[in-house]
Amino acid sequence: MNPPTVVVTGIGMITAIGHNRESTWEQLLQGISGIQSDRQFQSPVAKITQLEIDRYASRSQNLLKKAVLEAITDADLPIPLPNCGLVIGSSRSNQRELELLLNAPQQLQSENHWWACQPAHLSAQIAQLLQTHAPVLAPMAACATANWAIAQACELIRSGQCDRAIAGATDAAITPLTIAGFQKINVLTNSGVHPFSQERDGFALGEGAAVMVMESLESAKRRDAKIYGRVLGWGITNDAYHATSPHPDNQMAIWAIKDCLRRSRIAATDVGYINMHGTATPINDAREAELVQKIFPDCKISATKGATGHALGATGAIEAAFCLLALRDRLLPPCVGMKTPAFNLNFVRQVEQASNLSYALNFSFGFGGQNAIVAFGQPSDD
Repeated sequence: MNPPTVVVTGIGMITAIGHNRESTWEQLLQGISGIQSDRQFQSPVAKITQLEIDRYASRSQNLLKKAVLEAITDADLPIPLPNCGLVIGSSRSNQRELELLLNAPQQLQSENHWWACQPAHLSAQIAQLLQTHAPVLAPMAACATANWAIAQACELIRSGQCDRAIAGATDAAITPLTIAGFQKINVLTNSGVHPFSQERDGFALGEGAAVMVMESLESAKRRDAKIYGRVLGWGITNDAYHATSPHPDNQMAIWAIKDCLRRSRIAATDVGYINMHGTATPINDAREAELVQKIFPDCKISATKGATGHALGATGAIEAAFCLLALRDRLLPPCVGMKTPAFNLNFVRQVEQASNLSYALNFSFGFGGQNAIVAFGQPSDD
């Protein structure tokens, strides 16, 4: 018996360029960047401004809750959702609040309790919001976290553990410790983010959250839900090589891509668009460019961290949403921040029409050698 087809019926998102799904997408298509200089950190960052917050929740939790509620509304679902699986990841979790507590220990017994800063608290709070009794997972895989979450949520549905699951990630990691750490290894930009450009010198930290409502095709049809696209498959591997650098031979990254294509039952030539990880660092961009030149030499590609900043664990969820919105509108977002291309690839420089777009891939790579690729397709094969 074939496993059920998994589709996406709701998307919620908040980024430095938009406080919801549609405003973020519109700004991205216009090539708008949310990256600005910051006096406090003396480094360009992509902060979210004018955020309505619950003072008893962490910033990551506030971002996540907003995205979840938007996704549920978008999917036209009620609360409670007692049989809805939940897979919420984060790279830095509530590190921001832990740093604040170190500087203000007297607050340990007030509103910022230490237990609310634990990694699993993010998914636990959403479980309480949804009143779900289904499996609740909290993956952490560095900057590949979100693609891990999508794959795990898909497995919950395919294995029959639930008909519906919410997958996504959140991060608010613009903190002194995070900035200092990335500065130490020379991956932060001093000027601007220029992915795949000769001028690239690093990324700018961003913050944000994105989630998607995933369900079986049968479940979506029963309630006549709109469908953004299908989750076709994924490939996840690890280099087991270095704490931060990818393996020079790219073999495990290639394996992840080929495994994703195999699971998705599509050929490399079928793929019409790839949202690259595109950190704008010299090594990582060169590594990704080599992968695409070898497997997808003619595919349209862009990187979007020049608009949103690098939201670490949440970045893959944001970029997965961009893949689904590209499929919906048959529009390809530009490679925001690109200057002089450093590689012979089919870059999207300005928003492009893609009337025949059938499949899109989302690339995510993380520290520790994490390689995570997810494939999305149109709602049907027609």
